[in-house]
Amino acid sequence: MTHILTIALAAGLAACSANTGSTPAVMAHDHAVDAIAREWVEAHDFNGVIMSSAPGHPAYQLVVGVADPDTARPLTADTAFQTGSVEKYFAAIVVFALMDEGVLDIDTPISAYLPDYRSDTGDQLTLRHILSNQSGLPNDILQAFRRAANGEMEAVEAIRVPDAVSLYASGDLGFEPGAQFDYVLSNWLLVQHLLEEVTGLPYPQLRARFVFDPAQMRQSGGYLNDLFNTDPRVDDVAIGFDPGDPAGQGDYWSPSFFRGSYTTAADMIALERALADGRVLSAARLELFRTVQAPQQAYAFGGRYRDWELCGEPRPVSTQSGSNGASNMTSAFDIQSGYAVAIMTNVDESQGEMFALSARLMETMMGCGE
Repeated sequence: MTHILTIALAAGLAACSANTGSTPAVMAHDHAVDAIAREWVEAHDFNGVIMSSAPGHPAYQLVVGVADPDTARPLTADTAFQTGSVEKYFAAIVVFALMDEGVLDIDTPISAYLPDYRSDTGDQLTLRHILSNQSGLPNDILQAFRRAANGEMEAVEAIRVPDAVSLYASGDLGFEPGAQFDYVLSNWLLVQHLLEEVTGLPYPQLRARFVFDPAQMRQSGGYLNDLFNTDPRVDDVAIGFDPGDPAGQGDYWSPSFFRGSYTTAADMIALERALADGRVLSAARLELFRTVQAPQQAYAFGGRYRDWELCGEPRPVSTQSGSNGASNMTSAFDIQSGYAVAIMTNVDESQGEMFALSARLMETMMGCGE
């Protein structure tokens, strides 16, 4: 793989090329962070972006490789990546923001919000069940992806959201809601539909209003099908690929009725800081939002919160991750200290390894690492 390296260390992420020989003025821990990050990049043949951030200090960012293998367009500090399952985190935030406004309640049966939804299920299901992936709904949305893969893409693309909910998010319950955890994509089709029905607004508009705008996530947005069709339109996007097989795994296509999103490493950290600062949710709502509902999975509402051993003591950390085909992203935010690391790649990489690097970088920033 051809590597293009960039270090960015400045409040505005002003980049200087590693090939120019220039030496950024960095704090002592930035030198250590850089050494660890570069060693890891080399060992993993990494293609992507690594960003670490300490409160009150310039951010560190290492950019490695290409955004599009077909054109050899390089990655930049501003390259947008698919969020994958982090879209669930965004959707859950929208729900909690509407709770702050008195529009929704997570313990009210969803039949109160969706009168046309099958009542035998809607009278049992609540947003608490759905947002914590404990609904009992079958993962019928996978049928749509299989149909598209088997030559029916146009037919699947023509399905309207209400019809998609009837087809793919209304199956018979497999267990009593709340009884167990089951990571089901159909839950999130139902959430997006419910939000649109209750507010009368398109889901992407709600996501921008309640997530991207208050967090000042200026380089985040949505897409239809894939990152070749972004809204708002952006060209600096990361296209997933397999460097060992040009015809191999890329990013999966998604039907228009199931909305996806893109973001940057800087924007993910900006979101966590905005949540912590009270710019997105009220304090009471944020406390509930971070409360784990499925302990064995460390799953709260749309995302995971874990206790990490950092500098010899357990610390609560927001650990968000998402993938779609070859693209992967992780975000780790120490709730107590505000130290943060976001890692994004468009070449398949272990999220466990990405989180392990995040923990090392956090400890280094805290002064107890290598």
